[in-house]
Amino acid sequence: MHVLLLWVWALRQTQPASPFAQSAPLAIHSVSANASVVPRYSKLELTLHLTATYENPFDPDQIDVWAIFRAPNGRQIRVNGFLDQPFRRSLVHGREVISPSGNPVWRVRFSADEVGAWTYVVHARDRSGERQWGPGHFRVTSSSDLGFVQVSRRNPRAFAFSNGTPFFAVGEDMCWGGERGSYDYDTWLPKLAKAGGNWIRIWMCSWNCALEWTKEPHGDWRSGDYHGLGVYSLSNAWKLDHILDTAAANHIWVMLCFGTYGELASGGYFNEGQWKANPYNAANGGPCAGPDDFWTNPRARALYRRRLRYIAARYGWRTNIHSWELWNEIPADTPAKVAWHAEMAQFLKGTGAFKGQPADAFHHLLTTSYGSDAVWRMPEYDFTQTHSYGVGTTPDFAPVVHADAVSFARFPKPHLMSEFGIDWRKSDRDYDPKGMGINLHNAIWAAAASGDAGTAMIWYWDNYVDPLNLYGQYTPISRFAHRIPWTTGVWKALSFDPPRMEHGPFHATDLVLPTVAEWGKPRTSTFTLTPATTASQIQLPGYLFGPAKPDLRADITLRVERERPGELIVHVDTVSDRARLRILVDGRVALDHVLSAAPAEPHEYQTTDFRKEWNIYQAHFNRDYSVAIPAGTHTITLQNTEGDWMSISSVTLTAFHSSRFPDVNLWGLTTGSFAFCWVQNAAHNWINVANQRPIPILTGVSTRIHGLRPGRYLVEWWDTASGRITRREYARAGASGLPILVPDLKADMAALIRSARE
Repeated sequence: MHVLLLWVWALRQTQPASPFAQSAPLAIHSVSANASVVPRYSKLELTLHLTATYENPFDPDQIDVWAIFRAPNGRQIRVNGFLDQPFRRSLVHGREVISPSGNPVWRVRFSADEVGAWTYVVHARDRSGERQWGPGHFRVTSSSDLGFVQVSRRNPRAFAFSNGTPFFAVGEDMCWGGERGSYDYDTWLPKLAKAGGNWIRIWMCSWNCALEWTKEPHGDWRSGDYHGLGVYSLSNAWKLDHILDTAAANHIWVMLCFGTYGELASGGYFNEGQWKANPYNAANGGPCAGPDDFWTNPRARALYRRRLRYIAARYGWRTNIHSWELWNEIPADTPAKVAWHAEMAQFLKGTGAFKGQPADAFHHLLTTSYGSDAVWRMPEYDFTQTHSYGVGTTPDFAPVVHADAVSFARFPKPHLMSEFGIDWRKSDRDYDPKGMGINLHNAIWAAAASGDAGTAMIWYWDNYVDPLNLYGQYTPISRFAHRIPWTTGVWKALSFDPPRMEHGPFHATDLVLPTVAEWGKPRTSTFTLTPATTASQIQLPGYLFGPAKPDLRADITLRVERERPGELIVHVDTVSDRARLRILVDGRVALDHVLSAAPAEPHEYQTTDFRKEWNIYQAHFNRDYSVAIPAGTHTITLQNTEGDWMSISSVTLTAFHSSRFPDVNLWGLTTGSFAFCWVQNAAHNWINVANQRPIPILTGVSTRIHGLRPGRYLVEWWDTASGRITRREYARAGASGLPILVPDLKADMAALIRSARE
């Protein structure tokens, strides 16, 4: 008995003071439903007049409320209850203010997937025992609601609704509002919906809709009425409900992200580290001495599972929740993190140690960022995703998106690039102040043509898309995507003969290969280049890591076939601390050059800055380093043999590319009898447009498409700027493929190709 009392005393010392505590005999006095007849997939909400004894209503060990629903076919579904409170919102001097409009109350929310007569029984348990109420009755009628978004049963790389209707995600990140809070979503969401968008991403972070955070304000990061660890902000929970209601009214689905990497970090480029204010931090009364403890500490894991339970109970009924996302940009790169991701996924899904007891009774899709191969192989994670940014030097994200999609095709799951931008440090508006939207346009079309389950999702929603009114970029891709039968079967990548020009004169031009500035060891570092190779076909790694980062090191190897002699030029952008660029041609050293970021005279760099967070200098070089390459077949190797790392923005082979082969991006998918493709003049990119460089119209470009069954096909050419058909023609596929003559190509266009009866 003394041990038990000591345990209860210790537990109370670690529990935050709760403003929601109650002390009364356990009883369910009444249960009222919002309706007795509910359309299929609509909300049935039960409001409970419940008394009990507890200090913290968010701790199911103190007070557990749930309902068992019985379907017409006899199935039983358990749905957890949750504490709610009504609020109202107002704008005061341009800032959202959320105020209580009633007392806290217990609720249960449910969405029925079957037409007919249902029953339910409500249960409540505190330390004194258990009570139940019921049965209650309601009837479900048919509706036009398509149900929850799932993975297509017929195409494992596509999304579909419960009834099998395809869902192709068209949208953007919309992670938080400004000072106007939820009022910003009142403005943004109708604009996106009117343009054909159907998907956004929202964060639950300390400055937007988080449930738990420290009580005290911490600069600009604080938002909501916080009560500390394990006691949730009902005002933020209400605010998120309001935003989700607005999204549903505009037929927009939401990927809901539960947290971001800054919560478990300090410092950062944007000063985004929040560990000092994190309620899990032992300095704030939490269980974790440091961020790494979050993944292994038993109490921290239990508290996080408790939060997941509340989220699933409150929002799980919503069909417009596209998916749950556990984290924003926390790599699952250690065994502890992998195990944590497995545990939380199994808790939500009711698998593994939680078999048969899903916290999410409605089985929403689940993902995270950044996942690892170990995470993506888990059956509980329904789709993969990546984020990709440049440093302002990548001329076009279309090839980046395509390479990313091809890489993730190794997982038989849908894939999204759920964040991208020209520069991770600043808005795309800095590079596109007139709102031309070239990079946005190219990326969203490339995603569709490369096998992603939705468009690439631009990050800069509030300082680029909305102020420059770029929502219209989504209308053409939305119209086009609605014509594609995504769920009729498995789609495979089309293959194409190298596009070629039939009329000369032809000459050799420089092949300038841009790089992709993605941190980490590259998946591919060996490339074969011929005179037919175009810049858009090759995605070189943007970093050469030195011995200081052995786990990330990978030489870049180029196997080239030169028709005439020329040069290889490496453009070095930034050097961290010190690097040594070594270029080998056929195994022999052609260049061996040290690049130092340290202050010195003389120096090669343009500027250098001391980075306190890493205690090193980083220098901006912006210089070319070249070697001669004779005619013939050669192997060229780029290495960094000293120091930390260097970034390279491009590699150029002079007088290498034959102009007979135009620089065209050409990607597409097929089921064998139906296909579509996107064809782009690769010169039509944001850098060339911004710099007002002439972009030649490509005339007479031809190719052959492989992957279609023999027969006659109707080819519809679409203007991707308007989303309208501009030309129809017939072509016949044979053993050698389907011949295609591309209309005059100034920017880009798309084609739908379907079987035509004789």
